[in-house]
Amino acid sequence: MNELIQQGGVIMYPLLIFSIIALAIMLERFLYFSRIRREIPERMMQQLREDLRTGNTENALTLFEYSRNPIDRVLTKGIKSWAKGCQEMEREMEEMKMLEFPRMERRLAMLHFIGKMSPSLGLLGTVIGMIKIFHFLSINVESQQLAQGISEALTTTAFGLIISIPTLAAYYYFRNKLEYIINHSEKREIELINYAQKLGDGYAQIQD
Repeated sequence: MNELIQQGGVIMYPLLIFSIIALAIMLERFLYFSRIRREIPERMMQQLREDLRTGNTENALTLFEYSRNPIDRVLTKGIKSWAKGCQEMEREMEEMKMLEFPRMERRLAMLHFIGKMSPSLGLLGTVIGMIKIFHFLSINVESQQLAQGISEALTTTAFGLIISIPTLAAYYYFRNKLEYIINHSEKREIELINYAQKLGDGYAQIQD
């Protein structure tokens, strides 16, 4: 590690810090997304509709209530508001989404920042190395010092790219998972609201 820092110069310090932060975020987000499911199976939605149709909201709640998934918590909020009508259900599920969805996005902005900044820092190290090279050439120094400047220029660029490529790949991977979960959650939310409205319309027709 000391040899790598000596080769790359002072720019290696922030790059090393970036690499540690990026690795920690990638591991934490991977564990987080691996613990939550990406979608609610159709069989569960069928059971939910059946429970709501028969007025068995307690059983409907047990399908999702103890889950750690953001989608499940959104639907649980809707089920608890079932008796309040469609508008209230929609409002309370929207409020729950405002709490749950930002948790899924947590630290992804930092991951994106590191992925974008690392090549720039590497390029800065390259510029510093080139300045040293031209300085050495101007005073006719030995080839060993020229090689040191070239090494510094190439090392920081390479290290910046080594950090940036997997970091951006991880960022877009997590973003895709996040967008899929959000879209699926909204789909199930709309299904629940439409079903509540359908039952309400059917009940109103019976009353008439």
